[in-house]
Amino acid sequence: MGRPAGRLTGRLTGGLAIALLLLAGCGKPAPKVGQIGAVEGFLGGIVAEEPRAALLARDALSAGGTAADAATAAFFAMTVTYPVAVGLGGGGLCLYYDHRGNKAETLSFMASTPSGGGAVAMPGALRGMALLHSRYGRLPWGQLVAPSEKLARFGHSISRALAKRLAPQAAKLRRDALASQLFLHPDGTPLVEAENLVQVELASVLTRIRTRGLSDFYSAEMGRQWLSASGGHGGKATIGDLRGYRALWGETGQRSIGNEILHFPKLAQAKGPTLKLSNLLGSKPVAAAMVFAKDDIAMTHDRGEAGLVVGDSFGSAAACVFQMNGAFGSGTMAANMGIFLTPSNAGGVAGGGDWPGYPLPLLSVNENVHQVFMAAAGTGGPLGAASAAALSRRTMAAGETLAQIMAAAKSAGSDSVPARVQALWCPKGIRDGAGSCQFATDARAYGLAVFDQF
Repeated sequence: MGRPAGRLTGRLTGGLAIALLLLAGCGKPAPKVGQIGAVEGFLGGIVAEEPRAALLARDALSAGGTAADAATAAFFAMTVTYPVAVGLGGGGLCLYYDHRGNKAETLSFMASTPSGGGAVAMPGALRGMALLHSRYGRLPWGQLVAPSEKLARFGHSISRALAKRLAPQAAKLRRDALASQLFLHPDGTPLVEAENLVQVELASVLTRIRTRGLSDFYSAEMGRQWLSASGGHGGKATIGDLRGYRALWGETGQRSIGNEILHFPKLAQAKGPTLKLSNLLGSKPVAAAMVFAKDDIAMTHDRGEAGLVVGDSFGSAAACVFQMNGAFGSGTMAANMGIFLTPSNAGGVAGGGDWPGYPLPLLSVNENVHQVFMAAAGTGGPLGAASAAALSRRTMAAGETLAQIMAAAKSAGSDSVPARVQALWCPKGIRDGAGSCQFATDARAYGLAVFDQF
C-alpha cells in the first residue's frame, strides 16, 4: 500500500512543479486600469500640435482613460512644452462627445476680460480642463498632472514645433526679464530645437495644482500671487473675479451630413465669429474671403493658438483649441509662477461674450451607433477655421482621405503660416479601430498623430 501512495505523492509534486513553472512563464500580472498598457488592442488616437503632449495623452488612453483624460493630460503637457499657445493663464474651447450619454456639448473657458476691465485677461484654461475631467474623466486628477510637472522640474528637449514658433518671438520675450532667462540665451538669441528647457517655478505651481486642486489658484495664495503680478502689468481683476470665474457647458450648433451630425461651437452670441464660423459649414463650400474681412485673412502674426483632437476606444472624443491671445500671451510672466499673462481681448467678458478670433473645433457623430466619426481643430485665424471647415466637407461628403487633404494644405501654404488643422477621420466609426481610422497632423507644422495598438 505504501508504493501507490508514494506514486500519488510524486504525481502531485510533479503536477505542482509544472503548475509553478507555468505560472512563472506567465510573467507579471496584466496592468490594471490606471497603468499604461491596461488597454489591449486599439486604444484610440490623439493628434496634437506638440509631439510630447500627444505621447502623454497616448499614455492616458493606454491606461484606460477617456478622451477627457487624454485631453487633460495633453493640456498640462503643452503648458510646459508649448507655452507659445497654451498656458495656465490662457483660455480655450472644447467640443466633447460622450458615448454613454450620446450627447455632444460645448465647453467654453475663455481667457476673458475681468468685470472691471484691464489689460490682463482672466485665466480660464485650468477651470475648463478641471470641469471636463470632473464630468467625463476616469483616471485620477493627479495622475494626469504629474508627468507634466516632472517635465517642468527636470527639463525637456525643446521640440521642433516649439522652436519654430519661439524663434520669431525673441524680440517680444526680450522685454521681460523672466521670459528672457527661460527662453533666450544670454546674448538674446532664442533657444533652439533639442536644447533643454527647465521651468522650476512652473513645476511648483503644477505640484500645488496636483495636490490641492483648483482652490489655491482661484481663491487662495497662488491666486493672490497671480493678481499681484497681473496688477503690475495693467490688470484689474480682483480675488472676487477669480473666485467667481466659471467655465461653461453649453449646446452645440449642428448640421446634418449624411448619417452623421456635424457639431460646432454654439456660443453666447449668435453673431460675429460664431455666425461667420457657422457660415463656413454651410451645405455649399464657401471661401474664407466671402466670410471674413480681407485684412483679417491677411494677418500673419502668431495668435497664440493650439489645437488637439482625441478619440478613445469607447467611442467618445474631444476637439479642443487653446488660446493665449498672442504668442506667449503678452510676453510677460507672473513672478515666481512661470506663467505667461494673457492680454485682454475685447471679444468677451467672463461668463459671456463671444470667442475672440476664429479657432474652430468640430465633431462628427452618428447618434445611432453612439460614436464619433470625425474630429478636427482649426487654429490660426480665419484660414485655420476655413481649413477645418473644408476638411469636414471633404471627408464626410466627398470621402477624401486625410493624407490627401493635408498634402494639399502643405502645397498651398508654408510652415511659417500659423494656420493649421489637426484631425481624425473614421469612416466606420472610431470603435472600428486602427484599420479604418485615419489620424493626421497638419503637414505645415510639426505636431504628432499617435494611434498605437497594443
